[in-house]
Amino acid sequence: MTNPDAISIQSLVLTRNKAPGSFASDTPLRATLAIIDLDCLIPATCNNLVASLLNKTEITRINKFTHAKRQQSFTFGRLAAKLALSHHCPGHNPRHAQVDNGVFDQPVITSASTAFNDLGVSITHSGHYAAALVFHRAHPMGIDIDLPTTDDANLILADLKPAITKMLAGLHLGTQARAGLIWVARESIGKTLTTGMMTPLAIYAPSSIEMQDGIFVVQYENFAQYRTLIWPGIKGWFGLTLPRETALSLSDFRWT
Repeated sequence: MTNPDAISIQSLVLTRNKAPGSFASDTPLRATLAIIDLDCLIPATCNNLVASLLNKTEITRINKFTHAKRQQSFTFGRLAAKLALSHHCPGHNPRHAQVDNGVFDQPVITSASTAFNDLGVSITHSGHYAAALVFHRAHPMGIDIDLPTTDDANLILADLKPAITKMLAGLHLGTQARAGLIWVARESIGKTLTTGMMTPLAIYAPSSIEMQDGIFVVQYENFAQYRTLIWPGIKGWFGLTLPRETALSLSDFRWT
């Protein structure tokens, strides 16, 4: 594949304490993350990826968009999903699977092939990145990448309860960084819960935000079963929500 500097694909190793009759005792835990750096992606590579990864139905859907920006974001998100899927299920043609939309507009994988059964997908795109995470749907996860503008950052922070404002102040971050952290946390857990931003934002209120080994760890007042890991970045902050008791091996994970 040409233009390799634009694409990063990483296998995430997940572990849970096994208990009799538990999910972890029966199903191997793993996830695959694909990230496309849109600043590095050249048109020829994009065209090659569309031809090799997307099926006719997906390409037809792309061509129906009348606004170029919406067409591009849809295309990049689907390409990230298919890249993750092809590496998660090696030896199987990703064109035999389709990334559709559910009733809440959430991405879902459909396929006549049993190779893609039981898989879930979370997709995100920003001005600089498109990314997708493929995982076992019995172990829900969600991702988000964003970097709010200064104007958006002020709006995001103005909406917070005083306790959360105080929590963020203790992290000694700038305005844009604080807004990026809280926004990707909201988005990633909203995607995990399949609620998106269709519910009052206060429901995603964090109960704690801590820095652990260079990563921000967010836990929630109303969703104690989840936690979100957040990596800062110059072009975007990356958030990954997963079940709280699941451990993620970070030794090989990269986010810049």
